[in-house]
Amino acid sequence: MANEQRLVSGIEFKVRKLIELNEELLGQNTELQKRIDALNKEIEALSHELEVKRNELFKISLAQVIESELGVEEGKERLDNLIEEIDKCIEVMSD
Repeated sequence: MANEQRLVSGIEFKVRKLIELNEELLGQNTELQKRIDALNKEIEALSHELEVKRNELFKISLAQVIESELGVEEGKERLDNLIEEIDKCIEVMSD
């Protein structure tokens, strides 16, 4: 009987330890999931910022090429013409 009681007590102790460990791991899992979510948001923000910077770089590079090839005034005039053409295309497509 004493052996059986000792075995039952040992099993109860191990089960309690497993429950505690499970609760601890669930807490760690929750914390790690929150950290993952925060890092994913940061990645998304940085990706957006990178895209904005790429667009800015493209615009600057394009402006420099146009300026070096055509000069400031002629380049500005051509860009204005292109913008007008794009606006017309958008108007036609929206009808």
